[in-house]
Amino acid sequence: MGNKGIGIGIGISIVVVLVAVVVVGGVSGTHSIIPTQHTESIVNSMIRVAPGQYVYAFSAPSDASNVSVSGTFTAGGGSGNDIKVAILDEQNFINYRNGHQVNAYYSSGQETVGNINANVPAGQTMYLVYDNSFSIISNKEVTTNVSLTYTQ
Repeated sequence: MGNKGIGIGIGISIVVVLVAVVVVGGVSGTHSIIPTQHTESIVNSMIRVAPGQYVYAFSAPSDASNVSVSGTFTAGGGSGNDIKVAILDEQNFINYRNGHQVNAYYSSGQETVGNINANVPAGQTMYLVYDNSFSIISNKEVTTNVSLTYTQ
């Protein structure tokens, strides 16, 4: 049993070393499997919106999940201290620009203040639109802070 016992002992030692190399190498050589939440600012400032539109384009990575846009806005200027805010995908943005009916992910209507909350798809260009097209001559000053949040 002397030679057989030594052979089995050496074989077990080699297997233990190989398992350790695979486990350590596998763990250190791969990305974490724990999803991480990311938040990116789309806009955080006071913007001046001339009669017309002010647009921010943004997108979440195609492999992201739980994608949402949230924030606030406060408008001032003109006779109503108001603005329209919308979040649209590319097709609906083109229709919106041309005055056609759209399906928005978020639409405030004409308001002075508002809270933006919308779930949006990953991997697509989206548009955050500040619309002052209803005003003929008045600029609007909009204080706004809007972020994109997703898990990846």
